[in-house]
Amino acid sequence: MLNNQKKINIIKMIVVLVFMINSLNSYCLMSANKIPDKRNNSLRILDINVWSGLTYKGIVKMGEYESPAIREQRYRALVTQIKQLDPDIIGIHEANKLPDYAKRLADSLGYNYFYHIGLGGIRLGKVGLPWNLREGDIILTKKYLNPEWAGRKQLLGGYVGRWASFNFSDASQVIAVKITFRNTPIFLFTTHWHASLSDSPLIINRINEMYNKGLITKAESDDIILKIKKSVKQRMIETKKTLEFINKIASNHPFILMGDCNAEPSSKEIKTLIQNKLVDVFYTVHPDTNSFTWDPRSNINIKKHYLKDNCNQNDINVYNEIEYFTRKIPKRIDYIFLGPVSCLKSGIIKLKSTRIVMKKIINGIQASDHYGVLTDIEINQ
Repeated sequence: MLNNQKKINIIKMIVVLVFMINSLNSYCLMSANKIPDKRNNSLRILDINVWSGLTYKGIVKMGEYESPAIREQRYRALVTQIKQLDPDIIGIHEANKLPDYAKRLADSLGYNYFYHIGLGGIRLGKVGLPWNLREGDIILTKKYLNPEWAGRKQLLGGYVGRWASFNFSDASQVIAVKITFRNTPIFLFTTHWHASLSDSPLIINRINEMYNKGLITKAESDDIILKIKKSVKQRMIETKKTLEFINKIASNHPFILMGDCNAEPSSKEIKTLIQNKLVDVFYTVHPDTNSFTWDPRSNINIKKHYLKDNCNQNDINVYNEIEYFTRKIPKRIDYIFLGPVSCLKSGIIKLKSTRIVMKKIINGIQASDHYGVLTDIEINQ
């Protein structure tokens, strides 16, 4: 039997051990929520369309451009570059299949994640068609930012929910997350507007040129122009609904909008965002620089899968002839916006830098068919 002194010593050891465990847990919790010293009052933001690799053709199963092995290599190239860039906040588009993609990426990076399916076909639970389509958007944040889900708004298309979807056409959405940084609430939004022909002068001039050369009829020319007007009208609906959602959720608080808008800076859609007091960070920092997030001159995924010479010639007609032409045009269609503009004028938000990233070729692989946008901002109380 233990004497009293030994009992007292054991009790003392247990008390010390419990104290040490509690101290360690408290330290780990503080470390996890501590603002990284290297950026102090700054936040780094990344937006990237990770490319689903789907053809968006098929009923039972969507066609896929690449093998599972190549897709896995792209994923590894993506994670490698994100780790090198070390963003605090990430907006992701064309993540497929959800929720598995979101969970895996968050685990690979050690981030919190929030997602919503944007394209799901006809689905109840995990059963549906096309069986390989559960695509959507993700917001990831470092854990110290204490993120909270803030909402979601459907912009176009039929019903798309987490558990069920009944969607027969292109759909789009905007999702929102609230973070707290230096005691300041900041709202994060990410969106992916639908892809279709724009009314860019280059495209309109190409249509007129084809008509003048007798390559298309007047009826075909008029029909293509009509399709373009319809596409722009739809993106304007997405624009206005996105603005309404931001105003509802963020009110006058600082916010960040990350998105693949499928619209160029000179478009009516982007001009409408700017007119509503959003700041295009890339244009603000580089007003005289033409840099592109869709660049067929250097992106090997675009060259291999999207240009006319590498497509099925039986699929080519007067309509997708214009589509192939647009794919050859370098564009900046991926954005990070800050707002409201009053927060920048007052100095609450200070834009420090921005650049186009995620261009690296790793073992012959590029992570996506898009390049990303990386921005550093400073938050002042």
